[in-house]
Amino acid sequence: MSKISTQDNPSEPLAGQYVRHGSKLNGPVELLMVHRTTTTTAKAGTFVLRVHHTGRREYVSSLWDGPTPGTYALEYKGLRYTVSMTDDAATVAPAQGGTPPYINRGSGNSIAA
Repeated sequence: MSKISTQDNPSEPLAGQYVRHGSKLNGPVELLMVHRTTTTTAKAGTFVLRVHHTGRREYVSSLWDGPTPGTYALEYKGLRYTVSMTDDAATVAPAQGGTPPYINRGSGNSIAA
């Protein structure tokens, strides 16, 4: 028996529109933004977890500042995504034109969860 996906494009599992509730993003999947208490120069100050329907949490990626305010980048299962975020909503889309620029501003980022 094959597994039927409820998403429009299962090869891009995070892509879609999300409603933001503080550090939670509800959309095609549930995502949780978490601030690191300590960072290194190689790690962004915020990372993303995917929350499965069972409650299990899976590490997705660091959330890196993008080239413009309100844009971010992450990588999940070899796919790079651009995240556009406001206080109320977010859009996660496959990165266009190759690798999005990751900006590591002192191992932190501008997300306010």
